[in-house]
Amino acid sequence: MILGIEIAMIVVGILAIVRGKMTVTGNKVVIGTPARLLGALALTPLPAAFMAILAYVAINAPADPERFAQDKKWTIIGIEAAIVIGIAVLVFGIGAAIGIDRREAERIERRRRRYEEEEEEYEDDGIERERGRDWERRDWER
Repeated sequence: MILGIEIAMIVVGILAIVRGKMTVTGNKVVIGTPARLLGALALTPLPAAFMAILAYVAINAPADPERFAQDKKWTIIGIEAAIVIGIAVLVFGIGAAIGIDRREAERIERRRRRYEEEEEEYEDDGIERERGRDWERRDWER
């Protein structure tokens, strides 16, 4: 079960980083940089659990680490479960708190696309624009 949650968190994290959009609930969506940051946070359970378990074993300094791991199997599983579930709750809790309505996110996305299209058109005629600025500056300085 814990491995399934870890895999799901990795998939959610990669998709959030790549797309810049993270669906938290049916109605809540996080977009932009916050979604990418939550995606990065969603990728942390596996390394965090590994480091915590490594620290737990190192603190106890057993003579036979493999035997220690077998004896403390349920403790290690508990540490991993606490970290994975804790980070999942953190990611989706923050996402629910800062998420916006799906329709509003679609409106923002359409507006952003329209703005990018206008910027591309504006960049295409960059030479005329620069000449226009020079003439405007000369007129302004007089």
